[in-house]
Formats: sequence, C-alpha cells, structure tokens
Amino acid sequence: MKSNGGTRRSLRAPMLLAAAAGLALSASGCIIDSSNDGCSPDLTISWLITSNLDGAALTCYEAGNATSVVARIDGGGLGTNLTDYPSVCPANSSEGSFVALLPTTGTYGVTVELRSGAAVLSATPILNKFVDCSGLSTTPPAELFVNF
Repeated sequence: MKSNGGTRRSLRAPMLLAAAAGLALSASGCIIDSSNDGCSPDLTISWLITSNLDGAALTCYEAGNATSVVARIDGGGLGTNLTDYPSVCPANSSEGSFVALLPTTGTYGVTVELRSGAAVLSATPILNKFVDCSGLSTTPPAELFVNF
C-alpha cells in the first residue's frame, strides 16, 4: 500500500497560508468594514428666511447681507463631532436647500444657522432626524428668523 502523505501535505498548505494571512491582517490592525454596503446616506436641508418684525419673507441680502446657511450636524456616524455643512446664501434668495453627505445611516442632531461671514444672524433649535440610504431623508424647512 502507498502512503498518502504527499496529498495531505498539499491540502494543509493552503489552510496554513490562509491562517497565516488572517493572523497577519489581525496583527496589523487592518479591519475590513462593510457596514455601509454601498449605502450613501444624505440629508436634504431646506431653509427659509422670515422677518421677526412682520413675518415677511426676506432675501439673504435683506437679512443682514447673509452669506451662508450652515447645517451643524452631530450624532449618527459623526458621534459627538459637531460638523459644519455650509451652503452659499444667494443674495436674491429667500429660501433654498442643500444636501449634507453623511458617513452612515443613523439619527443625527441638526441645527441650521444663517450667517453673515462669521456672525450668526439666526439659528434653529436642534432637530433629531433619522437618515437612511433612500435618498428621501429631508428636514422640514428650517425657518430662520431675523430682526430686519
């Protein structure tokens, strides 16, 4: 009878190679994360500017020459890192929207600010919003009140 020692050795080699590769990856700290599975969560942020004096719609220019609308977002995949998502406030616009691309699905805290340079002209209370990958995640219009 012939020995099968050669066949067994050839079956062990790929298994040992795979085990060694797995050990090398785990020792190097390399972690493969597939939690997003091709998902690109985003949040559409809508806004409008309203006069605190008479309730009239105001343009960015009329509202203290506002230059930007900034969504300040934390929670979800951002953790406790408050992240700014700025958008230009066109001089002749009284409302608009923009999209914030987020790292993962989850519940995020969102506040919207109207700014003129670095000065904050108006800010909304924090809104907690669940964001998924449907492309349909939106905030209700953030009404930005100014004293003009």
